[in-house]
Parts: sequence; structure tokens; C-alpha cells
Amino acid sequence: MKKIIKTVVITAAVGLLASMLSMTAQASEDKLFDEGVLPAENGLVKVHDYGVKQVSNEEFLAIRDNTKASKVTSKKAFIKEFQKNAAKRKTTFTIECSTWDIIEPNVLDYLDQYDNKKTSDDADFLKGGITQLGWTGYVNGNGQQLLNVKLTYTDSAAQVKKVNKSAKKVLKKLKVSGMSDAAKVKTIHDYVVKLVSYDDTLTDHSAYGGLTASKHTTVCQGYSLIMYKLLTDAGVDCHYVTGDAGGPHAWNIVKINGKWYYLDATWDDPSDTTVYDYFLVGSKTLKKDHATDKYYTKRYKVSSSDLNWKKLIENSGNKNDSKVKTKQSDKEKKAAEDALMREELIQALNDTFDEVLSENQDASDYEIQMYDLCKKTFGCVIKNMSDDAFKALLEREDMLDTFMNDTFKLMEDYIIDPMMSYMGSDDFMDDVYSAMYSDFSSEDFEGLSDEDMQSLVEAYAYDVFTQVLYAQSEEYTQSIVNEMVKTLNSMAK
Repeated sequence: MKKIIKTVVITAAVGLLASMLSMTAQASEDKLFDEGVLPAENGLVKVHDYGVKQVSNEEFLAIRDNTKASKVTSKKAFIKEFQKNAAKRKTTFTIECSTWDIIEPNVLDYLDQYDNKKTSDDADFLKGGITQLGWTGYVNGNGQQLLNVKLTYTDSAAQVKKVNKSAKKVLKKLKVSGMSDAAKVKTIHDYVVKLVSYDDTLTDHSAYGGLTASKHTTVCQGYSLIMYKLLTDAGVDCHYVTGDAGGPHAWNIVKINGKWYYLDATWDDPSDTTVYDYFLVGSKTLKKDHATDKYYTKRYKVSSSDLNWKKLIENSGNKNDSKVKTKQSDKEKKAAEDALMREELIQALNDTFDEVLSENQDASDYEIQMYDLCKKTFGCVIKNMSDDAFKALLEREDMLDTFMNDTFKLMEDYIIDPMMSYMGSDDFMDDVYSAMYSDFSSEDFEGLSDEDMQSLVEAYAYDVFTQVLYAQSEEYTQSIVNEMVKTLNSMAK
């Protein structure tokens, strides 16, 4: 395996581009924040600190007036102003700050604390819907200070409106009004798991992609945002949380009868069936394979034990709950057991990938992304092959060899080799250069040190790499999966 996942080397190319851009650079300016107080990246949000730039009084006034910057004089006011702009899904806005000290570097952590009860578009739905945060500071000779913020969202303002319309229709269709909270959660959970499919191309992170778009595909962020939206609109206390589950991951916590429980709709959707392995479970169950970020474990005390939700719904005495199914048929149980076996094989394969990756302690973010793509592709093949093919895969060495070798070969041909060629080409450097100049002017690069320029180029190079990899994945992953499934199904006959 290690030989197949090739190293993506870009250091020389990035260094060359950084040198070209910094030829006119003058004395360096400080970053806005020390590394220790930068906004924490939970793996689902990428943060860029582009530093502080010294500008003339005229330039400062022009920036302030053109961006209609509001002035704030306290940390609380800064957080509210940030939240107000982000809630409107503004991709860029500027705040005038009385001092740099009032800027809250971990502002994203506060977004779920400003909750307008008249809408579910803010708070957790907003916090979980931000994928990138970038900011640049400007200061003039009079000591006046501006902070320009750039945000990228999973869902645009227009998409949020469409999600709200879809959510309203779904809740009306499910007739959850009048149900107990446990019955509401069960009904909504089952609907989402049956409607949404995991986006194996890893390109769609939105609630819109899962709930409203025709394909109904998204990743864990989308699943968790949809659950938050539907449960909140149905009157159930719910939050969006993040952590690690073999990689950056998102899920929910839900309050039932005064206690918080975990719910991971993504992991309850293994294939064409519904399981309840992560449905209203306690911390003892979840921590076996999930690690919740400390921000949430400190803020919310989750029950240590699982909720007996079947008994709760069956004995609720609520006539509306009587329509909620709490028992699985034999066919459903068999499907769930088969799905669990496939998930166990996928996990074993992922553990092998992780073991190989751990041997390379200097693995770059680029290599890690390639490993993750391999894990997703192999997992998708396992999920989609026929029952006979899956059984043969467990029993026959020739099936396993074909599965491993041919899948790797197709990934090499369609994704890995083209990506390596692209990374060593002038096209890659041109794309990085274009991306930087779409966000900055030549004047913005003045005053940056070689070190700061290098960091900036590396950030943009990684973003460009990610975008192209996602595009390659979206175009070819399904073809790879279809070809391998066809081959394996045929071998099993």
C-alpha cells in the first residue's frame, strides 16, 4: 500500500512562487495573533491569518468607507458584530476595532451562544456552516485599526432559504407536531438516514446538498446541520458538535427529558439500511470511536449511559407516539447486521491505512488527503458490491487481491498520477498565483517578510490542491467504484 500512495512534493515550487511574489517586500509586520491564540482548527474549519498591514491615513479611510465598517469598542461588541455579518452569510466584511485586544481569536466558538429563537439559521447552524475563516488587519499612522474578515460557508444565503422551505415541508410531512421529543428525534433521524446518502467524492458539505438538492448527498457536516435544523424547528433542544472519529467529524447532541445524548446520523447510515448504533447514546458508548472536542464536553454534560428510547416511546402515553415504529423486522435486522459487517471490514481497512501513514511521521497534509481519498473510495466499493460479492470477498483470496490491486490501479490512473503531474506543472503554479491575486492586490504583498509570504503561498497552494483533488474525485470516483463493483460482482457469480 505504501508504494501506491505516492508522496506529493511541492516545496520547491511553492518556495519559488513565494520568492517571486516577495521581490518587492519590505519590512515585515506581525501576525494578528501568536500561534497559541489562533482560532482552533477543528479539522472542518480552515483558518488563515494574513497579518497586519500598515496603510496611509487616506488608504485607511478609503477601506473603512468602502466597506462601511462598523466600529466596536469591546470584545462582546466584536463578537456580536461578527455574528451579525456572518448570519447574513456575508463572504467579506470589515470591523473597525478600538484596539486589537478586543478581537476574539476564537470567535467561531461563540457563534452558537448568540441564538435568535425566531430562526434556526444562526447559532449552531451558522457555526457548523463555516468552512474557512481568513482575516487581515490594517492600521494607519494614527493608530486606528480595521479588521477585514473573509468567510466561506457550506450553504449560501440563497441555499439557506431553500433549506428552510424544505425543512418546513418535511416536518409537515412527518407530522411530528404533538409527538414526544424522543418520538420526534426517532422520526426525523429515520427520515434523514433514508433520504441522504454519503457524498463519497467529499465535495458537498452542505445541508442544502443533503436535504434539498436532487442528489441528496453530503458529508458529516451536512448530516449534522440537517439534524440540527429539523430538530430545532421541531422544538427539540439540539446542538452541532465536532471532534475526531478516525478523522475530523461532526455529529449532534440532543436533550431528552433534561439529559443530553449523542446522535450521529452519518454513522447510522452505513448503506441501504438504518441502524441505531449511535442513536441517543451516552458518552461511554460514543467514546469507543469518537472523541468530542473539549469545547463541547466542558459546555454540555452528556449522560454517561445510553437512552432506552424504545421503552420511552412505547410507554410515553402519547397517542401520537403510537405511530412511531420501535421494532425492526427480521429483514431489517438482517440488513443491519450485513451493513455492520461491511462497516467492520471498512474500519479494518482504514486502520491499515492509518498504520501505514503513521510510519511516515513527516507525512504532509497533501499525503494525508490522498490517504483519506483512498479510504473513502475503498469503503464505497465495499458498500456498493452485491451481497454475494461481499461474502466471496471475505472467503476468497483471489477476490481480495482483485479488490485491492485493481482499485489501487484505477485510483492511480484516474486520480493519483494526474494529480502528481499537475502539482509539478506550470498550471499548478499559475492557479496558485491567480487565486492569490483574486484576493489581494500587488500592494497587499508589500511589507510582508519572506517567511510570511511563504506561509501565504503554502496556504493557497494547499487550497488549490484541495479544490483540484475534489474535482478529480467528483469526476472519477464513481466511475472507479462502478467498474470495481461490476468486476467483483461478476467474479462472485
